[in-house]
Amino acid sequence: MDMTPTCWVTVSLPAFSRNVAQASQTLAGDARLMVAVKSDAYGHGEAEIAHAALEAGAHSLAVLDIESGVRLRPHAGDAMLLAWLLSPSDDFSAAAHAGVDLGISGLWQLEKLSREVPEGCVSVHLKIDTGLHRNGALPEDWEALCAEALRLEQQGVIQVRALWSHLSDTSLEENRRSVARFHTAVDEARAIGLRPELLHIAASAAATDLPESRLDLVRVGISAYGVSPFDDRSAQDMGFEPVMSAHASVTSVDIARSEARIGMGYGHGLLPVPDNTGWVVHNTQRLSLRTVDTDHCVISMPEGYLLSPGDVVTLWGQPQSGSPRAEDWAAWARTIGDEVVSAMALGVEHRFIR
Repeated sequence: MDMTPTCWVTVSLPAFSRNVAQASQTLAGDARLMVAVKSDAYGHGEAEIAHAALEAGAHSLAVLDIESGVRLRPHAGDAMLLAWLLSPSDDFSAAAHAGVDLGISGLWQLEKLSREVPEGCVSVHLKIDTGLHRNGALPEDWEALCAEALRLEQQGVIQVRALWSHLSDTSLEENRRSVARFHTAVDEARAIGLRPELLHIAASAAATDLPESRLDLVRVGISAYGVSPFDDRSAQDMGFEPVMSAHASVTSVDIARSEARIGMGYGHGLLPVPDNTGWVVHNTQRLSLRTVDTDHCVISMPEGYLLSPGDVVTLWGQPQSGSPRAEDWAAWARTIGDEVVSAMALGVEHRFIR
């Protein structure tokens, strides 16, 4: 049986390293750089990406959950790892043993830490909600959270390494208001007696448009993977290049219908788009996309242009050859570029360029 894959993605680690260096220079500046490797590094492969990020100058890495942080620790050396999506069923002692910093938003999390790691010293980042309402302590609960954190710090259970928040990035004005709320919360925490090493609130968007939000550390996510977080500018406009590209082989050709099938579909994680929307590229020839089906796509062959089984087409990620960008595919699917790269199924082969 022929086991040759009909589709795969390529991940350029040199391109990613150049993006991290660009983020360090243009987004973080004098601040430290934290690179997000959540969701298997947005589908790029967390172990390989973690190594590349740290070698390229990132100071720390961000994951969503403790399990991811524990799994990633062997690939991160002694770099700071931050996990902040915490559940009452999580094993906080596992985080302590793996040296994973925890983003703390509520008293219940501190109480759980004191029960599960009574003799440890877990590094925590206390989070204040400044308007996004994703998580973080509400302003009316902030003083109590800081007071309890100080008590546990004095007992040696935790170390308050940082105070932090997320910005909504809905507008520059709202981000400015959120930064002001954050500084108020920092002043309140310091008045209680906390002395954190780091303050951080900015991700790629705010670090780009609101430099005063960079503070001590900037968290960079999808920009480092060469996908823009903005609607009004591309990653290339910001100096970043695509890291992932998607490819598929031609599996059959119907000359009478001037169409061909390629071996990638939404069952492989390719986001479905409306019929007769978008294009793919063979070499530098643009070919219209007719349908996205479960295990294949149907593409058009222009008059006089003939594909053969085994020919390789690029679906997105190599704009230098004329292919769509991940952001283009996202626009066709009415979503964001993050979803395009993150959606690739685990069974799709990743071919790393090193």
